[in-house]
Amino acid sequence: MYVSQHLTSVCQRMGISVQPARLRTGRDKGPVERFFRTLREGLLEALPGYKGPDIHSRGENAEGEAFFFLDELEAMIREWTAAVYHCRPHSGLVDPGLPGLRMAPAQKFEHGIARAGYIEVPRDPDLAFEFLPTKWRTVQHYGVEIDRRRYRGAGLPAPGIRSPYAGPVKNGWPFQIDPDDITRSYFRDPGTRVWHALTWEHAPSMQMPL
Repeated sequence: MYVSQHLTSVCQRMGISVQPARLRTGRDKGPVERFFRTLREGLLEALPGYKGPDIHSRGENAEGEAFFFLDELEAMIREWTAAVYHCRPHSGLVDPGLPGLRMAPAQKFEHGIARAGYIEVPRDPDLAFEFLPTKWRTVQHYGVEIDRRRYRGAGLPAPGIRSPYAGPVKNGWPFQIDPDDITRSYFRDPGTRVWHALTWEHAPSMQMPL
C-alpha cells in the first residue's frame, strides 16, 4: 500500500490505525496479493493492449492499444468485478452447514442476508471529501486562491478571522480539491462540521476580452 502524508493524516483524523506490512513478507497481505493475481489472470490478460510477463500472455494488439485512460480502466474493472468476479464460485466461500457447496461472492452475500438480515452500517455521505488532496490557504477579500484559481461561496470564513488550525500555512484553512473536477473546492466549517462547495471564479486578469 502506498502511504503518503495525506493518507496518514486522513487516517489519523478518523481514528484509523495504519499497520504497514513487513518488507518482503507476502503473507502479511495475502488476500490482497491473491486478488491482484486474480485480477491479472481474469481481466488484464483479456485486454487487447496487455503486455504480460512473456509473449504468450500478451494481448492481440499490444502495440496498437498499448494504454487506457484511468477512467476507461476503472470502468472495465468495475464491470468485470460485477459481471464476472462476483458471479464466479470461490473455494473460500463455504457454509459449515453445506460443506460441499461452493458459492460465488454474490451468492454468499444473498445467503448471509437471508440468514442474518440486512445490517445497516452508519456511514457519512461526505466521507469522500476527507480523502481529497488538501490545500492550505489564507482567505482574502476575493475568496481563496488555489493554483492560480479563485474560489468563493457560502460558508467561506471572512477575511481576518483567525484559523483554529495549526497547519503548514500561518492562519491557513484546509481546502479539499478534486483533481478530476477543479471547478469547485470544498471547505468544512470547523464549528458546524458542514461541508461547503466553493465555485471557481476567473480572476479579472484571467478573463478573455470580449
